[in-house]
Amino acid sequence: MNNFKNQNSNSRNIRISNLKPEDLDSYLKIEFDAFFEKLKFIFGSNKDAAYSIIKSEITANIDTGRYYNAVIDGKIVGIVEIVTRENSKSHTRNFWTFVKYLGFFRAFKAFILTFMETPKLDIKTIYIDNVTVDINSRRKGIAKKMLSFAEDFAKRNGKSALKLWVAGKNKNACSLYKKLGFNQLVARSSRIAERYTGYRDWIYMKKEIL
Repeated sequence: MNNFKNQNSNSRNIRISNLKPEDLDSYLKIEFDAFFEKLKFIFGSNKDAAYSIIKSEITANIDTGRYYNAVIDGKIVGIVEIVTRENSKSHTRNFWTFVKYLGFFRAFKAFILTFMETPKLDIKTIYIDNVTVDINSRRKGIAKKMLSFAEDFAKRNGKSALKLWVAGKNKNACSLYKKLGFNQLVARSSRIAERYTGYRDWIYMKKEIL
């Protein structure tokens, strides 16, 4: 899911790097600021429990090449997940961590919902997830820089397509994706998605890598 405003192209000072353990709290702050409504549907209103579970899962998978952040002057200002078939297969999740913080029955629901989130990818496709920019750092070209990085990542790793879901109401994000060469594959309207994310209408987009 993607949540950001359109930015300009002045990205000279933006650096994209692998997430490091010491930066995880800053990374999670940006994620929770943008996506907590979605996370509440999965984990309930216990923000501390959701935080602990997600932090534990990212810590266990931090070396899979999935998590990246954008940095300006040493400060994390944006985050993005680059999901491939390879790092999806190596991604581990611990049900008992969910139980520890949520109790068995709520943990079962949350575990199933997060499992259902996992995209089904072929070997040539990258799925871009959780791309967002810190609210105080928007309109600086950060989202564009992260998407450009994902495209370069695809080329280096022999991938031929980028895919993502975007909320139909997020006009700024839709406009940016179109400018960067993404095309609509399908549009869906779902009450379940609305309850899950706050948005009913979603667009699945793809960019071919030449």
